[in-house]
Amino acid sequence: MTNQENNEKVNMEKTLYERLGGEPAVNAAVDIFYRKVLNDYRINRFFDNVDMEKQAAKQKAF
Repeated sequence: MTNQENNEKVNMEKTLYERLGGEPAVNAAVDIFYRKVLNDYRINRFFDNVDMEKQAAKQKAF
C-alpha cells in the first residue's frame, strides 16, 4: 500500500466532523459567520435584539 492509499484509508475512517477539523474548526466557522452577518447592513437588523454569544453557542452545539 502506498503512502497516499494509506492516508486515504485513514481519512475515510474519520468522520466528516473530524476531517473538517472538529470542534476548533466549527467554532471558528461559526464565529466568522456571525461576524460577517453582523457587519452586513442588509441582514444585521434581524439580530438587533439577539444575545449573539448565546446564539453562537447554540449554533456551535448543533
